[in-house]
Amino acid sequence: MKLLFLTQVLDRGDAVLGFVSRWVRALAAQCEAVRVVALEVGDTSDLPPNVDWREVGRRGRLGRYLRYKRLLREAFGTDGYDTVLAHMVPRYTLVSDAPARRAGARRFLWYTHAGVDARLRRAVPLVEKVFTASPESLRLDAPNKVVTGHGIDLEHFGRPEHGAPARPPRLLSVGRLTPKKDPLTVLEATARLVARGRDVHLDLVGAGLTGSDAGYRDEVTARIARLGLGERVVLHGAVPYVDVPWSYARATVVINASLTGSLDKVTLEAMASRRPVVSCNDTSPRLFAELGDAGAALCFPAGDADALAQRLERLLDLDDAQRLALGERLRAIVARDHEVDVLAARLVREMGGGA
Repeated sequence: MKLLFLTQVLDRGDAVLGFVSRWVRALAAQCEAVRVVALEVGDTSDLPPNVDWREVGRRGRLGRYLRYKRLLREAFGTDGYDTVLAHMVPRYTLVSDAPARRAGARRFLWYTHAGVDARLRRAVPLVEKVFTASPESLRLDAPNKVVTGHGIDLEHFGRPEHGAPARPPRLLSVGRLTPKKDPLTVLEATARLVARGRDVHLDLVGAGLTGSDAGYRDEVTARIARLGLGERVVLHGAVPYVDVPWSYARATVVINASLTGSLDKVTLEAMASRRPVVSCNDTSPRLFAELGDAGAALCFPAGDADALAQRLERLLDLDDAQRLALGERLRAIVARDHEVDVLAARLVREMGGGA
């Protein structure tokens, strides 16, 4: 299989999409060749010899479209790529559909988000299969939907050299600083813990991407001040993907307050790092079901700071051995159902390649 992979960013250091580089490596291990077409290309030093890339650039809407079409003609025509996988952006499927059909290339889409818009509805019928991490991660009743699990790099997260959690306890929230990630509920829950005499600190890792996100940071900063948490909360901004494992390692408990509803890779990264994680995602009850009561205690209703604080207290009251045992059970779930090399092998099989 010669796979054309369409994505937004190819850069192992990118704070949001750094994981894509690891996905490409895993896919390349299953394919004759992989070519990545991305809007932005940065550090590609970890990619093997059978991977190359083309950078579209972001300047000029019409120019970007024409460059994209030229690169697609090159891939399907001159260079003989026979399969295309669009990553996360339905527009990539729409743009690549006609040239892929003319070349007889097979067409696939990966999509994990609770949002459903007109572009997604148009894209899904155009591909043979649309892959997603969980049933809730693609909220369309599509006959070509294939649930595959996520792709988490277990070698990247949870290495022994990352060390033990910090003292006093630190809570961690990772993700873009936007209303959809709901850091305000995390702050409110932290304030409740402090009011009850808990010596806890909070790390918020992630930055905004848009102008409105920058304004939201001001709202978050104001809430920190109003709650009297100025000396207990650190806004780290964007952290390169290669450095994120250290953030998980120093955390006692990770919080995922995302309101997107779909399976958030932050939850799985925390689990891979052997850290208890409290989540309000719709997927969480099923994700943690095999843990019984311990799993139920890792779920809280979205936006409910009181419930979140209660769940956090229960985890903070565990001794080190109990938290470590829970962390090992969580990592085992990721290893079984969401490991990146397992995902890549399944994707390639589903697309007609591999063994």
